[in-house]
Amino acid sequence: MIDSPSREIGDCRDFGEVRAEVRRIVAAIDPRHDPGHVEAAFSLLENACRGTLAGYESLRTPYHDRMHMLEVVLCSARLLHGLHLGGQPLDGQAIDACLVGALLHDAGYLMREEEATGSGAQFTQDHVPRGVRFAERHLGGLLPPELLAATGKVILATDHRPHAALPEFDTPAQRLAAQVTATADLVGQMANREYLERLLLLFFEFREAGIGLFADVHDLLEKTQVFHRSMERRLAGELGGLAPHLLRHFDATRAARRNYYIESIDRNLGYLDTLVRIERPRRLEMLKRGGIVERAATLLEKTDS
Repeated sequence: MIDSPSREIGDCRDFGEVRAEVRRIVAAIDPRHDPGHVEAAFSLLENACRGTLAGYESLRTPYHDRMHMLEVVLCSARLLHGLHLGGQPLDGQAIDACLVGALLHDAGYLMREEEATGSGAQFTQDHVPRGVRFAERHLGGLLPPELLAATGKVILATDHRPHAALPEFDTPAQRLAAQVTATADLVGQMANREYLERLLLLFFEFREAGIGLFADVHDLLEKTQVFHRSMERRLAGELGGLAPHLLRHFDATRAARRNYYIESIDRNLGYLDTLVRIERPRRLEMLKRGGIVERAATLLEKTDS
C-alpha cells in the first residue's frame, strides 16, 4: 500500500462526515461539552454554501470553497485535541469560538442576492471583516454575546496578509483559540492533496479581486515557496508554534506517532520544487488531480472573453 499522509487526513468534501468527526473529537476532549453552538454554525454554513440561506447566493469562490472551510474546522478540532492531550486544555467558550470561527472564517466570500456578481472573490481584500459581520448577523441570537465577540476575534486572526496584526484578546484562552484556527487555516489548505492544482484556482480569485501580485499562474507557482517560508515564520511566531501538537491527535486516534499534516505539506512542497524546475509549458501536464487544471483553464478563459 502506498504511504499517503493526505489519505490519513481525509476528504473534507462532505458536511455530514466532517460534522460527525468534529463532534467525536470534541467529545473526546470534554464529554460534557454542549455541542449546540458548533452545530448551529455547521447548519448555518451548510445552508449558506448550498444557497438555501435566505437572501444569499450559494458559495461560488473556486478556491475558498466549502471543502476549504471544512478542512479548516477539522484541522482545528484535531489541533484542540492535540493541545488537550499535551496538557493545554481550553475552556468550553474557547473551544466554541475556535470551531465556530473556523467554520465562518471565510464566510465573507458569500454574496447577498443584491451583490451577486462574479464569484465572490471580488471581496478578497475585506472578506475577513465581512465574515465577522456575517457571524454577528446570523448567530447574534444564538450565541452568548461573549462567545460571539470571541468568535469575531478568531475570524480576524485568519487575516494572513503581511500588514495584518492579531486583534487584542481578552484572555489567554481566547488568544490560543484564535491561534489554533489561524494555524489550521494555513496548515489545512497546504496539506490538501490537491493543493498545487488548487493554486490555479487561487490565481483566478486574485485576478478577479484585482490583486496583481502574480503575472500568471506560473509566477504564482514559482513564488509559492517564498509564501510558504513567510507562513512558516508566522506559524512559529505569532501563531504560537502549534502545528506539532497535531502529532498527539494522530498518536491517540491512529496509534501512529506521525503528523500527517506536516508530512503532506512537505510532500506538496517537494513536488512543487520539482515542478518549477521544468519548462513552463510542461508544468500543467504534471498537475493531474481532480480535473482542477481543466476547470481553472475554463474559468480563466471565461474572464478573458
